[in-house]
This record gives sequence, structure tokens and C-alpha cells, in this order.
Amino acid sequence: MARRYKSYAAETGVSYRYSFTARQRVVRPEGQGSGSDYIFVVTADQGAPFTLRIFVSDRATAAWRGAHGRELDPTEQYAAAKMRLFRGFDEHADLRAEWLGLVVDETNVEDLLAPLDLV
Repeated sequence: MARRYKSYAAETGVSYRYSFTARQRVVRPEGQGSGSDYIFVVTADQGAPFTLRIFVSDRATAAWRGAHGRELDPTEQYAAAKMRLFRGFDEHADLRAEWLGLVVDETNVEDLLAPLDLV
């Protein structure tokens, strides 16, 4: 089955194409704890594809639950990962080096999801 790529023109001037491939439950050994990796295949300016893993930590979903009195559903968790992907596109000129560094945690989950007006 062919991947469905979407495009994103980043603030860094880089043009990206990306495709979501999988979600995996993981425990990150870097002290980030448990959560889910959202795995994207990315190309930058028509270069060779590479994989990016956006980690949505269980701490992020717990912080959301504490602030809003409800769980983030799976679609909303994917939205948090995708918003973090977009922020990564806009902030890092060399995303290949950030392949494990893009994280949704208790410090940024509210900010990442604010533009979506979730209630």
C-alpha cells in the first residue's frame, strides 16, 4: 500500500513531506517514562526519507486529565503528536538529528493543543 504524504512549509524555509506510519507503546530509557511513539516518515526538501518519532508521554495525558477532568482520546493524542511534529518543522533546520527528541509532555501539552480549542 502506498503511503499518503502531506506537505508542510516550515518557518525555517524547509519544505517537508510527511506520512504517519504507526503508533507504538514504549518506555523511554532517557527518564521520560512510558507513553507512545507516533512514527512519521519525513522528507526535507525532496531529500532522502528519514523516520521521526514523536513521544507522547503518559505524564502529558495525566496532566491533561488533571486540568480538564477527562482523558485525551486517541485522536486527540495523535493531534498532540502532529502539533509537536509541526513545531519541530518550524523550530529545527535539521530534524534528522531530532529523531528521538520531539516530545509531548506535561510542560507543553496545553500549549500544543491550545490552537485546537479542545474542551
